[in-house]
Parts: sequence; C-alpha cells; structure tokens
Amino acid sequence: MLTIASYVLATVALLFIAAGLFFASDRWRHIPLMLEAFAADMIGLVLVEVVIPLQTESTDPVSGLFETDGNWAWRVVHASLATLAVVGYVIQIISGRKLARGDRGVLGFHRRIARGFVVTRVLAYVTMFFV
Repeated sequence: MLTIASYVLATVALLFIAAGLFFASDRWRHIPLMLEAFAADMIGLVLVEVVIPLQTESTDPVSGLFETDGNWAWRVVHASLATLAVVGYVIQIISGRKLARGDRGVLGFHRRIARGFVVTRVLAYVTMFFV
C-alpha cells in the first residue's frame, strides 16, 4: 500500500511539474505548482526511504542499494537520477527566488537548469518502476 502511495505521489509531482511548465510565464501559477511538485516528491522520498523500511524492518533504508537481487543496477541508476533531481529542485528554488525578487539575470540559467531537471526527473520516474 505504501509503495502505491509513493507511485501516486511521484505521478502527482510530475503532473505539477507539467502544469508548472505550462504556466512558466505566469509566476503566480508557476511558483506554487513547482513548490507543490517539490513537496509531493519530498513526501514520497521520506515515505520510500524512511517509512517503508521501518515498517518492513529493512536493513538498508537507502533504496536497497546493497541488496544483491537482480534489481541492483536499476537501484543505482534510479538513486543517482533521483539524487540529481533533488539537487535540481534546490538549484531551481534558489534561482527561482532570485527571479521572483526581480533578478532577471538568472533567467537564462534557470531555464537551462530546468531542461536538465525535467529530463532527470522524468527518467527517475521511469526507473522507479524497475526498482
């Protein structure tokens, strides 16, 4: 049940990201949508990395990276992409705050990082189904 909840949260986060991209030129819609995506992803991260391992008494709460079943490579790929996505969120929030304060000089940087962030987040979403 909790795994399904983490899938739902990840899907909701991607929908918020898609909506945020659609409203990229309207900061009054873009900013809340992207922050909601971040919140959904962080709740899902806590669910997967803390709550589920505690309930299953797993010995490796960090995505099961050291388990020796056949999914080990997918776990490494997924964990790497998910980590990059979290870093992308942080960079986007920092540069987005500067934009919201009127520093238009970071707009090009924000857009370039956004492209990489979206690709990374989508790939992390796809690979979570292989873990």
